[in-house]
Amino acid sequence: MKTRQQVERRVLDVQKLRNDFAVLKQLIHGKPLIYLDSCATSLTPDVVVDEIVRYYKEYNANIHRGVHMMSEKATQKYEAAHNSVARLINAKPEEVIFTRNTTESLNLLAYTLTKNLKKGDEIVVSEMEHHSNLVPWQQLAKEKGLKLKFIKVNDDGLLDKNSIKESITDRTKIVSVTQMSNVLGTINNVKEIARMAHSHNALMIVDGAQSVPHLPVDVKDLDCDFLCFSGHKMLGPTGIGVLYGKRELLERLSPFQFGGDMISEVGWDDSSWNELPWKFEAGTPNIADGIALGMAAEYLRNIGLENIRSYVEYLTGYALAK
Repeated sequence: MKTRQQVERRVLDVQKLRNDFAVLKQLIHGKPLIYLDSCATSLTPDVVVDEIVRYYKEYNANIHRGVHMMSEKATQKYEAAHNSVARLINAKPEEVIFTRNTTESLNLLAYTLTKNLKKGDEIVVSEMEHHSNLVPWQQLAKEKGLKLKFIKVNDDGLLDKNSIKESITDRTKIVSVTQMSNVLGTINNVKEIARMAHSHNALMIVDGAQSVPHLPVDVKDLDCDFLCFSGHKMLGPTGIGVLYGKRELLERLSPFQFGGDMISEVGWDDSSWNELPWKFEAGTPNIADGIALGMAAEYLRNIGLENIRSYVEYLTGYALAK
C-alpha cells in the first residue's frame, strides 16, 4: 500500500485541485467542506461553470440553424464538445450522442433495440445493476414476452463467473452490465463479458456512469457495442449525458425521438434523418451544458484517469484501514 505522500507526489496536487472548485472554499459548521457523495453527483470545477456562463453571456444562440456569428460559434463549440468526449473514451466524434443522462441513454437503447426482438428472446443483466439498467429491460420484457435473466453476485460482491457463463446463451440478444457498481464499488471485467456476449452474437451494453469518471475507459479496447454515462458524475453539469455506440450499429438503429435537428428532409408521406450523431439529438439540444461537458472531459484528461484511479485506490485503502 502506497503512503499518502507517495500517491500525492506522483499523481496529483490535491490542494491545487481543491482550489479549482469554488464550492470547496466554503466552511460548513466552521470547517472546510469534505464532499463524499460523488457517486450520486460530483462537484463541478470553476472552468466548467465558467463555460456555461460564457455561453449565455457571449454567444447564446441555437446551433446548426443560423449563419450569424453567435450561432456559428455555438455550433463550433457544441461540435467540439463531442470531439472532447470522444477523445476521453477513444471513440469517433460521430459515435458520441448527447442525451440527458445515463438513464435516458439506457432507455433509448432499450426501446430501440427491443423493437425487433421476438417472444422468448433473452436479455441479460446483473444483480448489481442500478435500476436505470434494470427497469427499462424489465418492463419491455413483460410487454414483449422477452426473458430477463440475472447474473448472480457472490458473497465477495463480485459477479459469479459460472453465472455469467450460464446466463449468456444462443438465445441471448442483449447483455447490459455496469462496469463499476455505484453501491459495491466493484469493477466488473466487461471486456471479458463483451467477448462472451459476442461469441453468442449478442450485443454488449456497458453502464459507465461510475467508471468513466474514475478510471480509463477505452471503448475500442472493451469492444462494447454501447456505453452510457452522465455528465453530473464526471465533474460536468446535470441534465447532460452520453450514449456511445459503434457507428455501424447507430446507423442501423431507428431514431428514438423525431423533430428538429435530427431531420434531414421532410415530406408529407415520409422523412429522412440527419447524419450521426445528430440523428439521435432531436429538437434544440442542451447546448450550454453540452459545451460544458466537453470542458469537463478535457479537465479529466488533463488530470489523467490513471492518476484519479490511483488516488481513489489510496483513499479506499486509507478508509478501510481507519
